[in-house]
Amino acid sequence: MNGTARFIVSLEGLQISEIEKKLLRHPYVAAVLIFSRNFSSKEQLLKLIASIQKYSSKNDTPIFVDQEGGQIQRLSGHGFESLPSFASLGKATATQEYSLASLDKITAAATTMCNDLKPYGIINLTPVVDLNKGNKVISGKDRSFHENGKIVSKIAAAYIEGMLAAGHSATLKHFPGHGNCYQDGMDDSHFCQPIDNRDLPQIMQHDIIPFKELASKAAAIMPSHIVFPKIDAKNPVGFSKTWLQDILRKQLKFEGIIVSDCLSMAGAGDKPMLEKAKKALEWADIVIMANVTAIDVLDIFNGIDIAPLSIKQQENFILWTNFGRISRMDIAINYN
Repeated sequence: MNGTARFIVSLEGLQISEIEKKLLRHPYVAAVLIFSRNFSSKEQLLKLIASIQKYSSKNDTPIFVDQEGGQIQRLSGHGFESLPSFASLGKATATQEYSLASLDKITAAATTMCNDLKPYGIINLTPVVDLNKGNKVISGKDRSFHENGKIVSKIAAAYIEGMLAAGHSATLKHFPGHGNCYQDGMDDSHFCQPIDNRDLPQIMQHDIIPFKELASKAAAIMPSHIVFPKIDAKNPVGFSKTWLQDILRKQLKFEGIIVSDCLSMAGAGDKPMLEKAKKALEWADIVIMANVTAIDVLDIFNGIDIAPLSIKQQENFILWTNFGRISRMDIAINYN
């Protein structure tokens, strides 16, 4: 891996445009995040994946997706399984009092997801371990296993077990927890800047439990775009030394990849994208800059001098993105 490849970018449509070919060749591009707009059929998806590999300057360009299940499933229909939401998995498990048999069903759901994605070499950014506390973008979209942090940890551990057995890494999101409800309905960091006025002991006793208990099983952790004034009044979590260095790295002893949530989200702030990109790179290893046009991303790249990842983090990146690598290589050969 090129140590300066630190951005995950997106594409606008079903095929790669000329300017996007130039973007994919840029040494700062680490991977591609695909959305529903990039998918119309299995054949089209295979051709798109082959094109991503063809026009990239790297031996392998990982491809990510949000394929949680329920309302958050970018690849649906055309032969892809309809995956259950995390909320429904949590409820089904609860009715059986979290027995080994019910947790086996959680593991099986993860296996199904992995089997669906592996032929395409696509990596899922999952699981969500936010608590079910009524937040519009988490609870409102059935993305949380449970309201209790210890139970979330138990269910998510079973889900991760299925992922790891299939050779798929785990990405925990959204650190330190995006499940809480916020004042005036400012819950969804895609469209606003959530403010959480709780103190650190409250968060440590509840929201952060799954991150603490599952950090050793995760290859990556994604921070939230939330401001916690009593911990760091100036920065959303993804830009915060306090959260990412002092708490996540030092206190929780997480050594894997820190991958920012998308910088185009409103919760990342209203500063220019170039400024946000520079700030995110201070503490995150990999930065998602999706839903930004290729020409704008290239302009941003021209304004950044990127320090390379350490050798250890380059190795961690390879481990994080190993799932589907052989499939991506096969697709590159057979569909070009």
